[in-house]
Amino acid sequence: MNLVTSTILVVTIFCIVITKVAGQSETTTAAAVTKEKTNVKESALCKKCICNLDTSLLDCSEKLGQWLSAEEWEILTNGDYEFKTIKLEHNNLTSVAILPKYSVENLYLAYNQIADIADAAFQNLTELSTLDLSHNKLTAKALRPDVFKGRYSENAFEALKNMKSLNLGNNEIHSLDADLFEHIPYLEELILCSNTFQVIDKLTETAISGLTSLKTLDISYLEIEDLPTTVLHGPRDLDDLIASGNLFRQLPEALKYAKNLERLVLDENPIASLEGDNVFPPMTSLRYLRMSYMPYLFKIGTGALSELQNLTELILSDNKVLNEIDELALSKNVTGGRYLDYPPLEHVYLKNCNLTTLPTPLLVRWDKLKTLDLRFNPWSCDTSNDHLINILIQQINKTNPLLANDVLCATPSELKDVTVLRVSNEHLAAGSSGSLIWVGLLVVLLIAIPTILGAYVMKRRGCFGLFNRNENGASRALYNRTSFNEDFHI
Repeated sequence: MNLVTSTILVVTIFCIVITKVAGQSETTTAAAVTKEKTNVKESALCKKCICNLDTSLLDCSEKLGQWLSAEEWEILTNGDYEFKTIKLEHNNLTSVAILPKYSVENLYLAYNQIADIADAAFQNLTELSTLDLSHNKLTAKALRPDVFKGRYSENAFEALKNMKSLNLGNNEIHSLDADLFEHIPYLEELILCSNTFQVIDKLTETAISGLTSLKTLDISYLEIEDLPTTVLHGPRDLDDLIASGNLFRQLPEALKYAKNLERLVLDENPIASLEGDNVFPPMTSLRYLRMSYMPYLFKIGTGALSELQNLTELILSDNKVLNEIDELALSKNVTGGRYLDYPPLEHVYLKNCNLTTLPTPLLVRWDKLKTLDLRFNPWSCDTSNDHLINILIQQINKTNPLLANDVLCATPSELKDVTVLRVSNEHLAAGSSGSLIWVGLLVVLLIAIPTILGAYVMKRRGCFGLFNRNENGASRALYNRTSFNEDFHI
């Protein structure tokens, strides 16, 4: 064996030995690093909190004096089970530090005293989809853009791309940083309700209009009088807008940019009437409209809802002074032909208003309604409401009998508190103003008196045979005062 061959053999053997030693070293190191998984269900954490493995819920609400300890986080991060939803509500937490890496998807921190959040507090929660920070002490100063920044990668911070829902309601926020959502650009639901905004300033407008994926926006109870015209221009896919409890006296002009809006809630706003220039703009995607508990709304005028031609559900309940809905409030001549067009309404709620009559031309296909709630209104039970009395109440009774029970007459006094259904079934409806009763009586008298006198004269002259003395010559009044006992008769 020559020198070269010997050298190669030695080197080969040395390499084999080194490889085996390295492999054994790696195996030993890996074995040393690998830790036995913690039995989460039997852990001290699950004795303190509610651990529901079936729903993947860890609920520590009202169970903590402070944040989870390092040992409790260790149970979670090294556990044999990963919770998708964690609730830490009602615990008087005052701040949020950078949270450990965990695959939680829904984190609820509501009803605490949180006033401060660390930068990148949620960067390790890469699967986080829903974050609830409502009912805390957060201010505009505490909500910095860096609060939501993700992990640092190369030359930039990654976005929390899975974050879809953020609830900031019931805090002390009066404005939003223009770049607040730069690290959570795919947000689909934003709840800002019950904060002290009073006005949507330019910074807040910029922040909201930059959320191009937004589908639900709750801006209720912000004490605002109007919306910036372009605030809804950016979120083109906005489906739901909740703007209850504000100070709108006119419909916001910004609604004309909500082209794809499907649901709109405007409860508890001081709008007095919908007529003239204060009517809805074209909103061809809108299917659900709710305007209830409006303290001053008294009239829905001509064309007020005519641009909502795909509306399927209309809720105008609990408007205590609403006494007029124009018969042309919903109709529109879309094609320019002879006939008017109407939205395909399926559910209409007019409960607890001040309506006395319901105009028949308001809709053409009343029979297409699946729900019609007319309860607790002071209905007139005379010929002015013939369609309601003879057709609609029977339709309501057939489709949903419970909604027919409290549809009551307020006038005339003879029918006060009698159900419209009973009036319909027993044909009790009075004339439109009660005047028909007197006209009827007058006609009877004008005809009956000459007839009786003539008959009497003829009888005296013997022109007739025996006069039927038992014939009842008195004419009944068109309607008698109602008896309200169980055997109801006229």
